[in-house]
Amino acid sequence: MRPKINVIVPIYNAEKHLRQTLESLVHQTIDSFELILVNDGSNDSSQTIIDEYKAKYPSLIRSYIKENGGIADARNFGLSKVESEYFGFVDSDDIVETNMFESLYKQAKLDDSDVVFSNFYWTYPDKETESKDGPYTNNKDILTRMFATLWNKIYRTDFIRSLDIHFPTGYRYEDASFLYKISPYISKWSYVDQAFVHYRQTTGSITHNHNDRVKDMIFVFKDLLDFYQGKNLFDAYKIELEYLFIRFFLGNSFLRTCQIKDPKDRKKTLDLSYRILNDNFPNWKGNTYLNQGGLKNKYYKTVNKMTYPIYAFIFTLIYRFKKDKLA
Repeated sequence: MRPKINVIVPIYNAEKHLRQTLESLVHQTIDSFELILVNDGSNDSSQTIIDEYKAKYPSLIRSYIKENGGIADARNFGLSKVESEYFGFVDSDDIVETNMFESLYKQAKLDDSDVVFSNFYWTYPDKETESKDGPYTNNKDILTRMFATLWNKIYRTDFIRSLDIHFPTGYRYEDASFLYKISPYISKWSYVDQAFVHYRQTTGSITHNHNDRVKDMIFVFKDLLDFYQGKNLFDAYKIELEYLFIRFFLGNSFLRTCQIKDPKDRKKTLDLSYRILNDNFPNWKGNTYLNQGGLKNKYYKTVNKMTYPIYAFIFTLIYRFKKDKLA
């Protein structure tokens, strides 16, 4: 009988938190689910922990060992092993509430949804804050407002396979690529107004290693643009894509680029990011989403050729100050 849910867990050198993650997963309340554990060439004790849990919960776990290929490759591998009606992802250092997949699956069946969104917690060593990932009114609303996080959602397997969309191997920000590519095709979606995932914030995680690999985001967004143009979606979503480029190349990617240690590499990456935005969307200042209010939109509207390097200098100094203070 086809399981209701498969949960893909990519694992690479995750020994520190893996037991906590697996504990939260093996005790899920849903009555028909299976974990797909993908060891992406770990060289720590991760496989020992995987074997321990597989021996204890053989009916709940399928485990695989593959040569290290990066997080996107591990996700693609896990996706190829899915046999369930719906599937989701959980990162190997996060913790999920035990009713997560039962709640999301029930909502998916109630609405016959392609994707179900839910909230999540940012979990810091000394505090926890909640972010809402919904509700959304249409596909354009999803594209511009959703959190580009895989693990607080579930996906209809047949829907995803019909699109033949995969994660770009060898690059980070693979989650953004995947989600932004499927967004125009979602015909039915649901939102569960509860937080289930405790998204662990640690200084050693991939997300917080701000080095020259932030240039991966440049590739991912170029690839995203090519995808929309190749699928004849660009004209319908031009304003939304433009706003995504503004947000990432003046916001998320910009802040991370300011944290590249090497000054020449940092400047080169900053210049490239600004050029990509302006070359692809030369009239971005007129984007209608910038008039929706909010401090971030006000900041975006002040960025120009003169202020961009000034902001870069200020944010670089702030990062150095914070780093020195923590040292």
